[in-house]
Amino acid sequence: MGQKATRANGTFSKKISLPLQTHLTNNLTRVSAMRQILVFLLALMIIAGCSVKESFNLKGHVEDAPGEQLFLYRMDLDAEVLLDSTVIKSNGTFKFKQPRLSEPSFLKLSLTPSKFITLLADSTETIEISTNKDSFASGYSVRNSIGSKHIQLLNQNIIALRKQVDSLMTLYNSLPDEEKAGKLEPISNEIIRHIDKYKAGVGSFVMDNPRSFASYYALLLTLSDESMVMNVLDKQDQVYFSTIATSLNLLYPESQRVRQLYDIVLSAKTEQRRAQILDFINNSEGSPSPEISAPDLSGANIALSSLRGKVVLLSFSASWDQASVNENKKLLPTYSRYSSKGFEVYQVCLERSRVLWENSLIQQGIPWISVSELQYTNSYAARIYNVQKIPANYLLDREGNIVGKDLFGSLLEEKLKEIL
Repeated sequence: MGQKATRANGTFSKKISLPLQTHLTNNLTRVSAMRQILVFLLALMIIAGCSVKESFNLKGHVEDAPGEQLFLYRMDLDAEVLLDSTVIKSNGTFKFKQPRLSEPSFLKLSLTPSKFITLLADSTETIEISTNKDSFASGYSVRNSIGSKHIQLLNQNIIALRKQVDSLMTLYNSLPDEEKAGKLEPISNEIIRHIDKYKAGVGSFVMDNPRSFASYYALLLTLSDESMVMNVLDKQDQVYFSTIATSLNLLYPESQRVRQLYDIVLSAKTEQRRAQILDFINNSEGSPSPEISAPDLSGANIALSSLRGKVVLLSFSASWDQASVNENKKLLPTYSRYSSKGFEVYQVCLERSRVLWENSLIQQGIPWISVSELQYTNSYAARIYNVQKIPANYLLDREGNIVGKDLFGSLLEEKLKEIL
């Protein structure tokens, strides 16, 4: 019974295992074939993808212009670079193929010098343009490029503004001289109204598209006289310039256009600061003195505000300037007379060398506070106080308010007598 059972089991096993083995073998063969097909298809997709991703394409249709030549330019900051040209086919079609764009780029598709379309192309886009010969630049449509659509819209808006402003200017200039005075204000207000409305639209566009070079383009558009509409010196407009400069810098730190925008913003802020300083200087008496802090010879930073409670002469001097040295000689007896009564000198020295600075202090016998950033004429403290020449000084009362400037010799003595 045991052997029969064994044979029976063995026979049963063979009857099951042979079909199963065949089935598994067939399945494995099919799986292997499918894998080979998938690998092949994947390779084709990769090859096809690579070939597409390595190029930027521009194609389209121009009606009524068979046989005419189209030119494609890259619009750099300092020049227009011709990339390619092509002849429009008899059916009106054209095509350009260029290497992949490393960053969003402004391109110009030109039929003639006065008929051109500005595009904002990116990476491996395939932009499609449809237009006709007569309204080449104004009546075109664009597909597959959101940046180029934005440029088209922005150009339409600035052209409309130019027409409004030019029309009002023409109206004013056509008036008889005796009527111009009465019409100047209403016409000016109308121009301002149009410009303000336009600027509000640009501001909204910029804040909605902070990472787009189209916003950069919007900020730099001009009126017919080439004056910029958006004013980087205007506080509200400057917010938009700063926003775009910062946003684009995160994405394209090496871009020349981004660096240009940064320079525009920095120059504007420098100009504003200079204007504020000049206003401060011209109206300084009675104003609180700006805080400064600089190291003395020992390296300890001394803040101007640490001298509150004393009458302080904030002096700007230099060891290499003979006029400063001469003025220090005159200041020594004044300091001796009034230092015990609450008078102190805080002298900022515009030096380049610590050794020369120290030797000068020793030779002159300077007893008062002497500090230096060792930045020569690029001293931060001197810039804060808009020092244009040395020697220069400001006299501060016990609360740190400016009560006089450029007081030397007897003028300083008289003011100190008055205060002390």
